[in-house]
Amino acid sequence: MEDQDRIRKLFEGKTIFMSGGTGFLGKVLIEKLIRCCNVKKIYILIRRKKGMSVTERLAFIFKNPLFDLLKSTQPDFASKCECVPGDVTLKELAMSEFYTNKVINEADFIFNMAATTRFDDTITYAVSMNTRGTEYMLHLAKQCKKLKLFIHCSTAYAFPHETVLEEKRYAPPVNPHDVLDSLKWIKEDPTGRLTQELLGDSPNTYTFSKALAEELVNEQVGKMPVIIVRPAIVIPIFDSPLKGWCNNLQGPMGLFVGAGKGVIRSMYMNPNSYANFIPADSAINIMLFGSLAYLSGNNNKQYIYNAVSPREDFHKTWEEIINEGRKVIEEDIPFNMILWYPGGTMTQNKLLHTIYFYLFQMIPAIFVDMLLFILGYPPVLYKVQRRIQNAGAMFEFYTTQNWDFKDSAAILRSGMSELEKKRYKMDPEGFSVRTYLRDCMLCVRRVNLKESDDMLPRAKRTMRIMYVVDKLCKTWFFLGMFYYIYKLAILPMYME
Repeated sequence: MEDQDRIRKLFEGKTIFMSGGTGFLGKVLIEKLIRCCNVKKIYILIRRKKGMSVTERLAFIFKNPLFDLLKSTQPDFASKCECVPGDVTLKELAMSEFYTNKVINEADFIFNMAATTRFDDTITYAVSMNTRGTEYMLHLAKQCKKLKLFIHCSTAYAFPHETVLEEKRYAPPVNPHDVLDSLKWIKEDPTGRLTQELLGDSPNTYTFSKALAEELVNEQVGKMPVIIVRPAIVIPIFDSPLKGWCNNLQGPMGLFVGAGKGVIRSMYMNPNSYANFIPADSAINIMLFGSLAYLSGNNNKQYIYNAVSPREDFHKTWEEIINEGRKVIEEDIPFNMILWYPGGTMTQNKLLHTIYFYLFQMIPAIFVDMLLFILGYPPVLYKVQRRIQNAGAMFEFYTTQNWDFKDSAAILRSGMSELEKKRYKMDPEGFSVRTYLRDCMLCVRRVNLKESDDMLPRAKRTMRIMYVVDKLCKTWFFLGMFYYIYKLAILPMYME
């Protein structure tokens, strides 16, 4: 029992077809399936992008440090991956007849991971990618002769008005087929009226399109083997293969980097609301064990799994997490080229946040951009602050509210062998917020910001200098305020 690895047994020698292999979770899934499960083949649907062929895109992805551990143990691992040129937004996935037949005849498992996760996408693009893409993937899956399971990656926030999200089917905001049929009309909606009518009370096009995609998968229950996995907010890797690794800075790590470099000074959020995060490797492990549970006939054929952090494992407020991150940046792992000493405020008052934003972010950005322009450099900070403002407006729905989630984490973890616990970590044993955030900051410095470790001493010196400058400026500011109050208000009273 101690040496048993049921996940490896399930996937060993099997052929995988997947979309979304170039995304955050997709990359982690590819690495895990090859390193731990010894799969036979992974067909990865990839579209040509930015002047790169699909083969060049995959080769570029494999240069990422995420795959360094895999390279050290299986130098020829790339031979198990094959690019499939295509596009989830196009009919029949824009796949050639050759690859369509290969998938139909060979695929044992299909992972539907492709998605646009931006909250500000047009409804046309979000539905085309997230909903239509799922429809096309399901259509292909129905034709597969050896299919054991179709795994759909959704989101724990697909139904944001459910304050307690259970592992069950929820009604979509509208009929997904009606929306798909109306896409051509939405494209011709210059006023946006039709878009708003469709969205209703959905906070953004992302959650709307993911809810519709879930319903398409739900419709196939009983007709084909499917499971739905709903990850919470995905954060950097906790355990393996590379602690602290994340794909980009669009998620919570972008918030830490922006604040750590002194660019973000005000955050509109409820500091006492609870954030639910799931490390990328834990989300993938839940996906794999959910597949095992379904195919083993456990849990009465449960097919929906919330990939979240159970309340008993992790229950921290936004304020607690951000303050811990601030300590790590200030004391342990600062960033290079900071604009100002990290600091600022969290507030639930929208007016106060707006004042702080313009006073401490926008006005300084304009001032710095003017200096850059005078010195002959292109201005950048104003545009950065506008992007921060837009991103904050989209995220505020999630940072000002609380959700609770029902999950099967305890059930999935029960019966795990010691080997499985080591390879597919899903429990909080050994987890420390401070240590985890330290790993994240180090990895972000090295991988995302290209700041090497030999630059860290300089970053620490700069942080100490900026601390003194920050305190001096604040002291001068308040002394100046006191002087003018004294001169204009108090002194005249004694001169009368």
